[in-house]
Amino acid sequence: MATLHLVKDMGGFKPLGTDDSELMRKIPLGSLIECEYSKKRNPLFHRKFFALLNLGFEYWNPPEADWRGFKAVKNFDVFREQVTILAGFREVTYNLDGSVKVKAKSISFASMDDPQFEEVYSKVLDVIWNKVLNTVFEDKRQLDNAVNQLMSF
Repeated sequence: MATLHLVKDMGGFKPLGTDDSELMRKIPLGSLIECEYSKKRNPLFHRKFFALLNLGFEYWNPPEADWRGFKAVKNFDVFREQVTILAGFREVTYNLDGSVKVKAKSISFASMDDPQFEEVYSKVLDVIWNKVLNTVFEDKRQLDNAVNQLMSF
């Protein structure tokens, strides 16, 4: 069974994100779907979080590097995971060889409520500000305005 996130608007329900849109496209017309309703955290704040991540990723310019003949490339998912870990939202586990692995905690709708997500947003903003955007914007207020402008597109 798949989880589908929907937002109610004046005309009914619409998919929250691209994954949800893709899932809806796979459901044949005329299909009956049974749903259990639960109110989740504010989807606009979730969009704002990803707008912040996208802005940070666009301005992030890591130095060119190679590893064993392979050129390193920027990757949004790795960037998102790293800033989440640096913000303190991480799980520490073991790899099969006994070495330690650090991975980002889930920020899914099911994993946290609005107050918890606000804390994640605030701490991730601090990391992105300190590591990437403090030389791009004069202050965090200007950064917040840029994130809000991205959301309006």
